Amino acid sequence: MIPLYYNMVCKVNIGTISLDYVNSISIEDSIKLLENKATIILPREYLESTSDGKPTPFAGRNILEFIKVDDPVSIWLGYDDDLQLEFEGYVKRIGADIPLQIDCEDEMHFLRKTNHTAVLKEATLEQLVKMIAPDYSYDLIDNVKLGKFTIDNESAYKVLSRLRKNYGLHARFKDKVLEVGFPISFKPQKVHEIIINRNVRALSNDLKFVRKEDFKLLLKAIAINKDGKRIHESYGDSGGAQRTLHFTDKSKAELKDLAEKNFKSLNFDGYQGSIPTWGNPRTKSGESVDITDPNYENSEHDGKYLIEGVNIKFNSNDGFKRVNKLGLQL
Repeated sequence: MIPLYYNMVCKVNIGTISLDYVNSISIEDSIKLLENKATIILPREYLESTSDGKPTPFAGRNILEFIKVDDPVSIWLGYDDDLQLEFEGYVKRIGADIPLQIDCEDEMHFLRKTNHTAVLKEATLEQLVKMIAPDYSYDLIDNVKLGKFTIDNESAYKVLSRLRKNYGLHARFKDKVLEVGFPISFKPQKVHEIIINRNVRALSNDLKFVRKEDFKLLLKAIAINKDGKRIHESYGDSGGAQRTLHFTDKSKAELKDLAEKNFKSLNFDGYQGSIPTWGNPRTKSGESVDITDPNYENSEHDGKYLIEGVNIKFNSNDGFKRVNKLGLQL
């Protein structure tokens, strides 16, 4: 028998304490951002919880006695007895107001605290990542030649931000492994079935089916080589909205290839927008959804898409919800 409703449950571990109720939780998970983020809002008073595995009364005590910045955080959410890990990271900031707000972020939290200075004459992406994040395992989806690369008192976080802005290379942590590559090269390991008007919150559905000819885009790739010569290549629609990528020490053929890879991650026939769902299916950024619309059976509206980002909300007023931002068509 299918139950009429499900009970929302949570478990939040912060440092040595474990909490089983909160005012609200929000999680932002995206391949377009360097870090995954979470915000936890706690009640004015907590009567009892668990500390170091033992029941601990909080009455008359400040919960701030038990938590501090840099403490590890794990957030488990679910229905009934099905708790699943939704976020893992560290305390970034503890608010001063009531109710108490705790801001968290993933492993990027510690890459913000590093500092590097170096001049790499013929840098590859692998050399750079090894230098700025030596304590982490990494997975380079595209090992790009960067040419001369200068770092001047910058954190690893800031260097990764420059890679995204200037090269179109996106970095993210997945299970504490640092992934770096072009969005078009990310290979989803899990597929979730989405049926329009069945497991989608239809009232807030903003999906639109668009064709690539309706969105004109021109990518311009520019490189400055060792002799100071500036070369460029373009890919896309002449007269379209222009975006520029910057490189060093690249041939015209390499520039063309880089521009094409980035173009295909931004321009395609298919759905654009977001799919609002409930707590299930447990979608994550970097995975994919296989969309079927019963109103358009066996049509071009059916397709598989990269999940670019997922926003999760968990609270007693709105329930347990997800909003899945679609990326490129797979």
